[in-house]
Formats: sequence, C-alpha cells, structure tokens
Amino acid sequence: MPRVLIVTEPPVPPEPFRLGLLGLGYSVVDEIDDPSRLLKRAISIDPDVILVGTESPSKFLLAATAALEQHAPYPILVFATDADPQCIEQTIRHGVQSYIVDGFSARRLPALLAVARAHFALAQELKGRLHAVSSQLEERKLVDRAKGILMQSRQLSEEAAYAALRSLAMEKQLKLGAMAEQIITAARLLV
Repeated sequence: MPRVLIVTEPPVPPEPFRLGLLGLGYSVVDEIDDPSRLLKRAISIDPDVILVGTESPSKFLLAATAALEQHAPYPILVFATDADPQCIEQTIRHGVQSYIVDGFSARRLPALLAVARAHFALAQELKGRLHAVSSQLEERKLVDRAKGILMQSRQLSEEAAYAALRSLAMEKQLKLGAMAEQIITAARLLV
C-alpha cells in the first residue's frame, strides 16, 4: 500500500484522513500542519503520495507544492472546501494532481489516490519528453552554429561542414552537440 504524508492547514484536522487511510491499510508516514516544512519533510521521508486537507490552499501551501514540483515531485491529492474555479486552477498549476471539493470519503480514497498517482506519472512522462525534445532542439542549434563556423572558416559546403563536425566528434569520442559546443567556444576565443 502507498506510504502517505498528510498535510493539513488549520482548522482542518488530520484525524479523518489518518483514520480513513489506516482503516484501509495505508501507511501514514507523517502528519504536518505547517506547509513551510513540506519540502524538507517530504524529501526526508520520501512518501508515495501526499494528501492535503485544507479549506482553501494558502499561499504558503501553494509555494510549498510548487517547490516540491521543482525540486522533488510527488503525487499530491488536495481535499478542500473552496470550489472557486480560479483557486482550483491555481492549485493545479502549483504541482497538485487532484483537487477534490467538499468530501473526504475513505471509501473513495483508493480510487482518488490512484487517480492522483496516474496524473502524476503522466505529467512526469510528459515533462521527460519535453526535456528530451528541448535538448534535441538545443543540440541542433549548436550543430547549426558550429557548421556555420566551419563553413565560413574553412570555406566548406554545409554537407562538408557537417561531415567534418561528425568526424571530429567521432575522433574525440564526443557527442555531436558537445563537439559543436567546443567549436563555438574556440571560435569565440579567436575573435
């Protein structure tokens, strides 16, 4: 069963969440009521999911979930009473995967936790893909700049410049982008 970190913002008590989780066989690894401690505590205990109880997410909670999203992402499920669409959207933009309004029910908890974890896995996969595409685009830009330098300095065609760049990369046992970066750096030094 998932290991759960419970975070509550007063006046919401942690007991219903703890009792509901324990009654279903989940492991409650800690309970905190101060969002400023969330990042440090989550990193130290490494929960499988974070369950939040609040009337309306405070700016401190939003800052904490955004910090988690950036430094140590976890699936986060928020139970709140605030049904304002702007509040919900802002909370989701701060790293929360599921936002449930008016209604903690231990019976629904397994499905809700599964949804939060599935949303989290999908978001992480998409971020990984985006990072890979961004890296490829950046490498292409470097290769194009290095080709331009080689074309100008050695009076080569684009194809010949690319072949020279590939040959240098293989000779130095570097990736094409790393070799392109070295050529760009060397060209800057010579100007």
